[in-house]
Amino acid sequence: MSTRAFLVAIVIGAAGAQTLAAHDAHGRSNAPAEARRLKNPLAKNVDLQAAYAKYAQLCASCHGQDGKARTPTAGKMTTRPTDLSNYLMESMRDGEIYWVIANGIDGKMPAFGKQLDEAQRWEMTLVVRDLRAQQRKVEKAQLGPYDWKLPPGFPFPNVPADNPMTAEKVELGRHLFYDKRLSRNQTQSCATCHKQEKAFADGRGRGLGSTGELHPRGPMSLINVAYAPVLTWGNPNMRKLESQALVPMFGEHPVELGMDGQEALLIRRLKAEPRYKKLFAAAFPGEADAYTIGNVTKAIASFERTLLAGDSPYDEYRRGDDPNAISESAKRGEALFFSEELECFHCHGGFTFTGSLDYLGKGMTEVEFHNTGLYNLKGKFSYPQPNVGVYEFTQQEDDIGKFKAPTLRNIALTAPYMHDGSIATLEDVIEHYKNGGRTIATGPNAGVGFDNPNKSEFIKSFQMTAAEKQDLLAFLRSLTDRSIAANAAWSDPWRPAPVAKTAAAVPPPKYVLKGEVVHVYPEDGAISLYHDEVPGFMAAMKPPYAMEFLVVDKQALTRLKPGMRITAGVRKRGGDYLLEQIRVSPPR
Repeated sequence: MSTRAFLVAIVIGAAGAQTLAAHDAHGRSNAPAEARRLKNPLAKNVDLQAAYAKYAQLCASCHGQDGKARTPTAGKMTTRPTDLSNYLMESMRDGEIYWVIANGIDGKMPAFGKQLDEAQRWEMTLVVRDLRAQQRKVEKAQLGPYDWKLPPGFPFPNVPADNPMTAEKVELGRHLFYDKRLSRNQTQSCATCHKQEKAFADGRGRGLGSTGELHPRGPMSLINVAYAPVLTWGNPNMRKLESQALVPMFGEHPVELGMDGQEALLIRRLKAEPRYKKLFAAAFPGEADAYTIGNVTKAIASFERTLLAGDSPYDEYRRGDDPNAISESAKRGEALFFSEELECFHCHGGFTFTGSLDYLGKGMTEVEFHNTGLYNLKGKFSYPQPNVGVYEFTQQEDDIGKFKAPTLRNIALTAPYMHDGSIATLEDVIEHYKNGGRTIATGPNAGVGFDNPNKSEFIKSFQMTAAEKQDLLAFLRSLTDRSIAANAAWSDPWRPAPVAKTAAAVPPPKYVLKGEVVHVYPEDGAISLYHDEVPGFMAAMKPPYAMEFLVVDKQALTRLKPGMRITAGVRKRGGDYLLEQIRVSPPR
């Protein structure tokens, strides 16, 4: 029996009485770890006509011929069958799909291990892949030709019909985002309060405007803001990035960039900058005068929609790219985070780790605001004014103290915490939730948050050991995406290019690969290699078979030639292997 066939036998035999779900809202599957390592032996371009006939016979009554699970049978079921065209299917490995086809889902989906032989199960796996691929083409056509660089397993964002994405508009938006001409005294830009190295937050508990006015709330991270159906901490009516961009520029309470009544001045400044002549014309071709406030906000919003990040160590681990990407402590912390005892995931769920979520094709937009028991003042308002939460807009007393749950992605970079920055560290945040609310013993904000009448049902006290607290912290820190600060496409275009870091200043890669260049593909940003084994990560690839890798630093491609020996860091990202920190080695 081959190694692969032996592994299949282990996986098929693992079904037993296990209860599992094929896939949940966090992109996680409960199939055994062995299943994730199975590889589909069939070519991706295999004829699927016979497989689709089997799908129609066995699967379509529940999942539908298009995979969307909108069938009469599905409508009568207590648990809706998986939508096989949904973006979440991209997060499942072939082996997981194969496993579910063979073993089913206890009480929810029958097992087809006896009705389909091994080859047919793999063919059915390709059908599932094809159903998602067809839907992805539909979504891509709907959004237009813009090349979205989505993190693996992320869906397409929703984009307003009156502001379609273009590369030219994004580049103009990047310049405007970092341009201090957008503040009246020319001291601040959008980036002043949304710093790239801070995951586009600013490290302040409360924002500081261009005139020195201290704001009541802190700037939120803009990472993955394209998926946010509501913007800011507590305004349920702020729904579009284009509208939100007007607030810091022209708002008076508080003053941020201070441009209220200075629209004409702003336009004159932009027209006076030579660089903008080409940028505005390229972003808004055919317009007689592209220099408008509306176009300024459209461009800034377009740039902000590109701030997509989902390549943290936790993502590498959960995708199966590297089982050791996070520590054992962080793995235990993950279990705590998603447990019903702590209930963190109820407010910080999904791929964005926040409760408010929208994306292209989503049926119902999720909008959530929560009172976390941060304060409990005496009198009408249990939260200190003006930070009374959604109540400011609804005037409903049960909305007092309700704020949007921020994303927990890159949370280790965005201290201090809460809407007003009143909790300094992640350790203290955990203590706050462990106690079911914050107690302030003295002073103007004294009160017992645990007793706040509007407090969310998910904010309950729980028991936690010191070791468990460290595990949860390790998990939260594993959500930090290392690529954010280094992403040149998000950097300040007005600054000179930074001096390259010395080799000693760059953290060493986790896995090191040594190999020989076979081909260089500059147009694709890739090379193919014969390479040695990388212990604990990947097997060797010897002639006549070469393996293709994407190169993170495109400039490195210019100095690589076939026959060269190289040493490089290697990591996996979704279906791709990436090379970084490439060094040319002396010939053997």
